[in-house]
Amino acid sequence: MEVLLGVLMAVCLVMGVLKSYSRNKNYLEYELLFKTCGSLSFVCLGILSFYISDTPNTQYALAVIIALILGMLGDIFLCLYDILVIPKRKDFVQYVGVTFFFLGHICYMFNFLSLEPLKLYLIPCVIIMPVIYLILAGLKKVQTNALQNVFLTIYFLALNLILVSSVNLLIVRGDYAFPILVLAASVLFISSDIVLGLSWFAPSAKLHKNYDFYIILSYFIAQCLYAISIYFV
Repeated sequence: MEVLLGVLMAVCLVMGVLKSYSRNKNYLEYELLFKTCGSLSFVCLGILSFYISDTPNTQYALAVIIALILGMLGDIFLCLYDILVIPKRKDFVQYVGVTFFFLGHICYMFNFLSLEPLKLYLIPCVIIMPVIYLILAGLKKVQTNALQNVFLTIYFLALNLILVSSVNLLIVRGDYAFPILVLAASVLFISSDIVLGLSWFAPSAKLHKNYDFYIILSYFIAQCLYAISIYFV
């Protein structure tokens, strides 16, 4: 059964490559298909990891699976955003997609924080990403309105808490598979979101022409690592 974990992860990555290729060629329907299949792959990976593991921590496993499902729903809505031709519907679909992603982040955040008490000396690190974002917004380096600034500040706070709680797990539990998987996934997850945010809100940023490949592959790898972490928790 463990072999299936590798197979599902490989399928997820192949779908990510095909998704990015379809986007570059402007095959938006195929992009939706490949991204949905990739998202289904990491959800199935999480469910399979839970099924074949003997972990007593069902709360952690179920929270990760819920976060994976929310991520899949966010993927679908954000792909629909590119396909829709009705302007009034596009903003709504984008907001729904981002909301699903945010809820998934909240699941990860509280899940990791519930595993081990946060070291006191790590608490000041929690505000680093929101502060950096507010500085960039104040310097007009991002093209956002006041409401978006509030939402993105909270969004980056959640991302920062995911990262800090992942570092905390590695410090508390030591150098072994579970905290390393979670930390690697968190770094990839956050870097994917940062590049995506730059592509949306910072048009002056000089991104590589194939940045979409990095966004989707780092995101899919992160979700796969979170899913597999259920097997090691």
